[in-house]
Amino acid sequence: MRARACPIAAVLFLAGVVQLTAADKPRIASNFGIRTLQSGTEDVGRTDRGAFNTAGRSTPTGPDIERPFNYTALDCSRYEPTYSQIERDLQFSRKLGISLNSTLYLSARYGGVHMRGLTVGFFGGTAYLLTPTDFRNLSHHAPLHLAYMRMMLYLESSFGAALPDVAFVLTTSDTPRYVSPLLVNTSSPRSEVRSYEPGFVPGPYPVCGIGKSDFFPDLLLVPNFHFHMKLYDQTFLAAIPEFNKMAWRDRKPVLFGRFSRYRTNRVSEDIFTYKAGPNGRRICFKGNRTCPVRDYFINKIVPKDPARMDVSFIGRVSMLRHTHYKYLAHLDGQGISSRLEQLLSLGSLVFKEASGYYAYYYRSLLQHRVNLVEFWKDEEVDGPEDVLRELDWAAANDEAAARMAAEGQRIAATYLTGNGRTCYWYRLMHGLRSVLSYTPSLSHWPEAQPLSLVVEQQLLATPGGKEVYDAPWAP
Repeated sequence: MRARACPIAAVLFLAGVVQLTAADKPRIASNFGIRTLQSGTEDVGRTDRGAFNTAGRSTPTGPDIERPFNYTALDCSRYEPTYSQIERDLQFSRKLGISLNSTLYLSARYGGVHMRGLTVGFFGGTAYLLTPTDFRNLSHHAPLHLAYMRMMLYLESSFGAALPDVAFVLTTSDTPRYVSPLLVNTSSPRSEVRSYEPGFVPGPYPVCGIGKSDFFPDLLLVPNFHFHMKLYDQTFLAAIPEFNKMAWRDRKPVLFGRFSRYRTNRVSEDIFTYKAGPNGRRICFKGNRTCPVRDYFINKIVPKDPARMDVSFIGRVSMLRHTHYKYLAHLDGQGISSRLEQLLSLGSLVFKEASGYYAYYYRSLLQHRVNLVEFWKDEEVDGPEDVLRELDWAAANDEAAARMAAEGQRIAATYLTGNGRTCYWYRLMHGLRSVLSYTPSLSHWPEAQPLSLVVEQQLLATPGGKEVYDAPWAP
């Protein structure tokens, strides 16, 4: 595996490209304190407490943040296992602190329409849009931004003054689009950039997104906007009794999946997201920035055992129909796919591509052969063909596979709820505030407007805005 070409972006990544192989993954992960995928011996949902930021403050826990009435009303303590990801995401920022200048720098370059970002924050318990946006030019990302704006307003109504004063950039991109501090932060031992653009300010940065790899250690993971737009609790969690009407014994022992023709996007130097065929066969192109993962799996791997794999691009199939199969395939799209949380609710065993990208709940809740099966884990050996070995294992261990499927469904029903996501956001805001090296003030943002006015007035005044505004939404 080699990463040959540097992507062109608003900020340079590397002046010289390092040749990397899959064998480098454990070494680099160790060098930077990065947690690789949990093994079956680790505790699901283990929470690390007591870490300190650069000012010597610990992340608020216990009575400090549990005092608000809604913390109890939403049963936030129930979702404690998910909060461990917040501390992992803050590890890099906790060492160096997030400055006002790094926040302003990120906002100016990545917190706008052209980078699918918006700069938001809370001050005095009120949600604000800190820099102007343009709903019209956001195109199909306008509904995604609105989903998050409504989530910020829901946090405002739920917790009010209990929310800390913070400012951050929230992106709706499928993959990270900003410069990782693993490469460019001047305090990083692996800082190899020889020249910066004028006015460059190193991170870490207060940026939130739906998915990342370990190449982007300071990105703060947040629940996917599709939870809100697809009414996840109502459409999937509430339907679990209906999904379970198809008994495990009656489900076909076939790996099933239907996909759109997305190709995975990645940074060429990101060793964690590189994908290859069997024996390391190269399948990516454009300097390894585009990997046709779905095309390759469907056209090259499925034909090797079509009796046990019904995975294709042909036709849309209802989620209820998915429950006719014991095994369900999950392949990431351009980046993180929200299909995983949907599949987990169905009561079948999910076979997940180990893409290197992960969402806010993956590392804290999911484990291989505990509540799902991972495949395509080692591109230097079997590559995607290890799915055949995993299918063999599932067939030979049918009762264990049934238990794993049930556990995946239980994880979704227990933790991936609207209340759980709301509590996660609340805890994240307090975690973010604890790593800031400055005191946030609304005066830093002269163009700030209350989000309520942006949604209720500006959006509705935008051509086509009412259609976006009227779309269903739930926390």
